[in-house]
Amino acid sequence: VQRQLRVAAYCRVSTDDEEQLTSYEAQQNYYTDKIMTNREWTMAGIFADEGITGTSARKRPEFVKMIRLCKQKKIDIVLTKSISRFARNTKDCLAALRELSALGVTVYFEKENIDTGTLTSELMVSVSGALAQQESISISQNQRMSYKRRMERGEFITCKAPFGYRLVEGKELEIIPEEAERVRWIFASYLSG
Repeated sequence: VQRQLRVAAYCRVSTDDEEQLTSYEAQQNYYTDKIMTNREWTMAGIFADEGITGTSARKRPEFVKMIRLCKQKKIDIVLTKSISRFARNTKDCLAALRELSALGVTVYFEKENIDTGTLTSELMVSVSGALAQQESISISQNQRMSYKRRMERGEFITCKAPFGYRLVEGKELEIIPEEAERVRWIFASYLSG
């Protein structure tokens, strides 16, 4: 009698936006159904980090927990939506995949159709991981550009106004007279050396 493979899934969304949280719940439901309906598999867990960046594995507690269970030989296969959901940092991605491979755990990336159990997958993962890292950098640059454009239009969208200002109606900056004097002194001191 062949033992059922212990299959886990890893899900992650990088923001707390409602649309992302819906995606997060959908990923969890999808993988629960996928694992439970395969007769050759048994559920080893759904690990999901919500509203957390993928650029560092240490900042993702569920990812760390999943790796720990793999080390304890409680997981045989990890399913994930894509390399960018698994990690956006190529170094962390490859380190985790090498560690899992040494433990006999394979990872299947659905979007890229990559199974790390195959011989050529590390090269594919390396290329895709680099692309995912570049995507993360690109997203960050796009956000910075968006903030810059908004500032140029006189819109200020953030959770907290800088020192010397207060937010009016959520996006307009208004000078706080009591703090403005200190801000002017800081700028004048800087300009005078």
